[in-house]
Amino acid sequence: MKKLKIFYPDNSIKIHKSTKVLFILISLILITYFSKKMFPKNIENLELLYFVMVVIFTVYCLIYVININLFRYETENGTYSGYLIIETEKIICGENTYLINDIEKISILNYSIRGKFNGNISALNPKKSNGLKNYIEIHHKNQIYKYHFLQTKTENMKMFENELRIYYEKGILGKQNYENITK
Repeated sequence: MKKLKIFYPDNSIKIHKSTKVLFILISLILITYFSKKMFPKNIENLELLYFVMVVIFTVYCLIYVININLFRYETENGTYSGYLIIETEKIICGENTYLINDIEKISILNYSIRGKFNGNISALNPKKSNGLKNYIEIHHKNQIYKYHFLQTKTENMKMFENELRIYYEKGILGKQNYENITK
């Protein structure tokens, strides 16, 4: 059965583990620096500790920047629950089912694919997309229901091309939206 995972985004701030380690290293460097000023009797030991901390910090920063630029995905801030299944007669979103005859309109945004470059050129932000900026909006009985979903290279909206053609032919899915999905 063809299906995509549904993602429920959370609006809280989530910090990656490697960023937390970076903050801890900065804190330790500042503590050793100010300890040199406060305890001049132990200056030799504290200078050695300070030097070691700066070396560790520098190496970690290099690894951190390389990791962000090449290997790290955008942070997934939310939870997965249920599946998006598009069939010829209905759309199933988690526990909700929408029959084709009750659907007034569908809008689908599906440009984000997990692992692709996300277009971010900032040096300290992840470069790989998490594939979660996709959503389907279903206009059903004068209400709009919006569901975010995960797309990968193998599991994406193109799997539903034949089913979506039926929605397009019935006038539920717009022409440009259908062409964006099937191209």
